[in-house]
Amino acid sequence: MEIQIGEKKYELVFGMKFIRKLDEMHTFKQYGQEFGAGVETAMTYIGLMNPTILVDIIKAATSHLNQKPSNNDIENYIEAQASEGKMNDLFKNITEAMEESVFLKEKLQNFKKLAKVK
Repeated sequence: MEIQIGEKKYELVFGMKFIRKLDEMHTFKQYGQEFGAGVETAMTYIGLMNPTILVDIIKAATSHLNQKPSNNDIENYIEAQASEGKMNDLFKNITEAMEESVFLKEKLQNFKKLAKVK
């Protein structure tokens, strides 16, 4: 998936670096152990259409790049999408791109079944 933030195009990749980065951003502790729950958190927030998760998703999906967009640039992009009435499309496109990942396809299908998301 490719998005344009300002004058620059960024390729979003939903591979191992993406998963690792999201897990770094979204962890929980249980019994003294820390666990990454990035994809699970992202899918929950996507289901709630919480726009703050889009910043983390875009940041993680561009973590493979040498030149990454700043948080401010990403937030401005999301705000522009919202002001143009394109948030539903942005959530849908990101979800579909994540579902195409060989690392996430089965996991997200199972997540949807468990959450009864259609």
